[in-house]
Amino acid sequence: MNIKCVIEAITVFDLNFKRPGIDCLKECFSSIDITEQNWASLWAEGGYLRELTNEPCVYFFFDGVGELKYIGKAEVLGYRFGAHFSKGSKWSGLIKTIGILAVPKESWFEIVAIEAYLIDFLKPSENKLGKTSRRI
Repeated sequence: MNIKCVIEAITVFDLNFKRPGIDCLKECFSSIDITEQNWASLWAEGGYLRELTNEPCVYFFFDGVGELKYIGKAEVLGYRFGAHFSKGSKWSGLIKTIGILAVPKESWFEIVAIEAYLIDFLKPSENKLGKTSRRI
């Protein structure tokens, strides 16, 4: 599964399960390549991740060959990424591309249904059945 497959799955979800307050989920998706060199700039003032840090979202981790490894959700992206990418985490160095599906704040609760559907549909290798985060 790659970014193209993720976008197709988002489109299928949007067609079959239209969410109130979200016009087009596919238009909410964006992705960026990351390296150790640009990680700090992504969080700096005006950086890609800094701009999204307080947005509710579903996020996607892709490895160096573009394979989808993990799907997660976050009410506050900065909090979740701090946990995922702390020093010595398994994701540091493995993840080369991050996808973000940001949803409007007034529709924050939709990330639960979107994440569950996409995990079931795409079956990323690092998502474990029945495991949920302590905080959305």
